[in-house]
Amino acid sequence: GIGVPAILNLALPSLLVTFLNDLLAAFSESYVVVLGIYYKLQTFLYLPVSGIVQGMRPLISYNYGAKEHARVAKLYQLTLGMSAVIMAAGTVICMAASAPLIGLFSSNPETIAIGTSALRIICVGFIVSTISVVASGSLEGLGMGVQSLVISLCRYIVVIMPLAWLFCRLLGADGIWNAFWVTEVITAGISLVVYHKSVKLK
Repeated sequence: GIGVPAILNLALPSLLVTFLNDLLAAFSESYVVVLGIYYKLQTFLYLPVSGIVQGMRPLISYNYGAKEHARVAKLYQLTLGMSAVIMAAGTVICMAASAPLIGLFSSNPETIAIGTSALRIICVGFIVSTISVVASGSLEGLGMGVQSLVISLCRYIVVIMPLAWLFCRLLGADGIWNAFWVTEVITAGISLVVYHKSVKLK
């Protein structure tokens, strides 16, 4: 009940990348390259956050089992705050140095121009994404794998795929970049509802 949803959580990003590559390939190969560069860059942000969430899981699990609900709430808020600080720093860096960051991976002027625009659009959703990342990690730590999977499905499949498909037809390739931050906002709202309905703190 916990392991299978966790496995699927890890597999979903690969499905998303495959889907987005197909959409972007219709515009030019440079867009596909930019997507690959973006995922390399975002690893530097999401890995530290993932590490914090991994450390939080046993702590929140032990305290929830011991009915130390005040500690569970405190751990959740602390993890959320620490993750948000990392994402806020990442947002500032991506806004201020998007061109040099893309330039680390490509010297092609077209790729740098596309990547600069993409990074500045996508990073708008970084801070709000901490809500779904922390909520999903907390639910896994509490043994609620299915609820965690619901959040991941919204973030990687249910919300972003239809939005990316629709936005790319309305706004062109930039619509796909905008689908990222819109998805994060929608998924954050869903995550809050799922978390608070699943985790009963008295």
